[in-house]
Formats: sequence, structure tokens, C-alpha cells
Amino acid sequence: MQKKLVSHFKHKILLFLAPYLAFFLVLLLIVMALFYQDNNNDCQNTDTTVTVITSADKEAVAKSIHDNLKKISGVTEAGIAGYLGNTENESGFNASIVQSNATFNESTAMNASISGYALGLNQWDNSRRVELLNYAKSQNKQWSDAGLQLDFALNHDGTNSDLLKQGLKMTNVDDATEFLRAKWERGGVGTTSKRQAYARAWYAKLSSGSSDTAVDTATTGTETTQNTDNTTNNSNGCATNVAQGMGTSGAPVKEIPSAYKSKIKDTNFTATSSSNTYPFGQCTWYTYNRMQELGTPVENGLGNGADWGKKAKAKGYKTDSQPHVGWAVSFSQGADGADPTYGHVAVVEAISDDKTHFLVSECNVVASGTGTVSFRELTAGQGVTFIQGK
Repeated sequence: MQKKLVSHFKHKILLFLAPYLAFFLVLLLIVMALFYQDNNNDCQNTDTTVTVITSADKEAVAKSIHDNLKKISGVTEAGIAGYLGNTENESGFNASIVQSNATFNESTAMNASISGYALGLNQWDNSRRVELLNYAKSQNKQWSDAGLQLDFALNHDGTNSDLLKQGLKMTNVDDATEFLRAKWERGGVGTTSKRQAYARAWYAKLSSGSSDTAVDTATTGTETTQNTDNTTNNSNGCATNVAQGMGTSGAPVKEIPSAYKSKIKDTNFTATSSSNTYPFGQCTWYTYNRMQELGTPVENGLGNGADWGKKAKAKGYKTDSQPHVGWAVSFSQGADGADPTYGHVAVVEAISDDKTHFLVSECNVVASGTGTVSFRELTAGQGVTFIQGK
């Protein structure tokens, strides 16, 4: 009798709770649906898939690349044009091309020690070629997929991806083209003019409402701005985005700023030395020449710009953390906007009257690779080492 009463009581409770349980279940389903919808929208909003069309029409491919690159924050039309100019020179926008029109052979392509067997839009070679192929396999895609190659270049090519994005954010067509050739492609010596001509043409075709006049403005306007006296610019503490990414505390100018002209006695900035073994047009090449001219030479073999401080100290040069006129200055990677891989090196030419700034002369900042000398006003900070020549 007792068991029947308990069973009857449970049955009554279930009947009482049933409507509430049903309501709770419906409410739970609604909440889950809303949650799923929100998450789905988030995924759509953060989708970074790169899709580049495949076409025999190089203009169609270039337009597709342009539209993908425009989605990246901070990228400029000048930077995109620089990339397109290099890509046209490298591959003619043929994502499946092998260097010298060779037939693709996987065993050859996967051997990182083999050179001269470059692949794709930007002709990746050696270890970068192998990394491209491995990335394609990880994505279950063909290496010849143009979208995959652009994705690899932007996001999966190690520090090279950072260099590409740096070039894409530059504001001068010619400078962006040369930066990407010299720093990112790291090849094509002697083809600068051809690449820049391609880049100007793409700028005219693809930048909104542009024309040949707009191209001229893009390629010469920055130079005009750079030749202003930057003493006033820096007095407000504003940071300037510099072509070649070589400086943040001062913009490069091709003439000595007026505040420093009377402080510099030896103005032979084009002197060269036959004993110089550093690569022509590089910051190391110029600094070696200038230090020879000033009578306080440094030696060959000090490495990249970032290496000079440590190597000079090890070789017995006097070094300091504060600027001295006539001394070389070594910038570690990224310091004062120096190259993120190789650093930079320059020569201290003068110190401001209030001792808070110093002026450097340097090379490979304006018109990269041409041996053009420029000047910047900086402040002493982290990541710099001053070196007295012997």
C-alpha cells in the first residue's frame, strides 16, 4: 500500500512539472540557437581567407591581388603598386611558373640547397620555396594556387611576411618597389627601373581615380616633403613614417638641415675608398667610406649594421651609449626604425645646441641601393651603440 502511495505521488509531481520542463527546454534551445548565430557571425567577420583568381589575363590577376591587399589595415595604394611591380617582373602574374620555364619536379623543389629553381608569383627559392610547398601541403592545396601564395607571403613566410607588410605600408611608389625588391625579394639587382615602371603603371590603373599625374605625385611628393627642414617637425615630437622604414624620430632629408649646416666642416659625403668591401649602396658601405674621409676609419668585416657595436667593442674600438661627433652609430634591429633583420649603421655629424638631438648622415634610406646620402635628426635611446674610429 505504501509503495502505491509513493508511486502515485511521483506521478503527480511529474505531471505538475512537465509544462515547466518543456518551457525550460524550449528556452534552452532558443539560447543555443542565438549563441550559435552570434558565433557564426564572428567567424564571418574575422575570415581572413585570401582568394586570388587564376587567369591568363594578368590584369585580372593583378586586380584580384590588389583587392585582397586593400583589406589589410595600413596598406597603401603605393605599397600595393610596389608589390605588383615586383610580381610582374618576377612571374608575369603566373602563379604556376617555375624559373626559366622549367617543368616542376617535386624532389628538386623540396631540396632547399638547390638555387635557381624558383616558384610562383614571387619566385620563392631555396628554403623559402620548400616552406611554400610544405604550407601548401598543410592546407591540402596546390602550391600553384595564387591565393595560397599570397596568404603564404603575408602570413607564413616568417620575418619575410613582416618585411612585405612594411613595404605595403609605404607611401612612395618607387621607394616601396625598391624596398620590396631589395629587402623582401632580395634579388633582381639591376632591374629596379623596370620594376618601378611596372609599379607606376599599376598605380595608375588600380588606385581609385588615379592618373599619370597621380603617379607623378605619388613618386615625387614624398621626396619633396623629405627635403624640408625637419628640425621644426621634430620640435613637436611627431613621429614620421619614413620610406624604407629606417627612422621614426626624424624624417630623412637629402640636404643638411639649416640648424646643423654651420656645425659640419667636412661636407664630402660622396668620398669612396678602394679598400671598401661592403656591398655598394648599403649603410655599411657608406659608413666605412665616411669614416675614412673623416680620418677615423673602421675596418671591413664588421657584419650587418646591428652587428657593428658588439663586433667593434670586441675588436678594441671605444664605444659609448651617448653620441659623439665623428663616431659611427650602430642600430640594433628595429631601433629608431632600423631594418628588423639587419639593423642599421650611420655616422654622427653634429649635436644640437641643447644637446638633446644629434644629426646622422647615412645611406640606403632614401632611394635604397643607389648610394644616395641622407640625413636624420635623432635622440639617443635604447638599442644604439656609438663607435669611435681608429
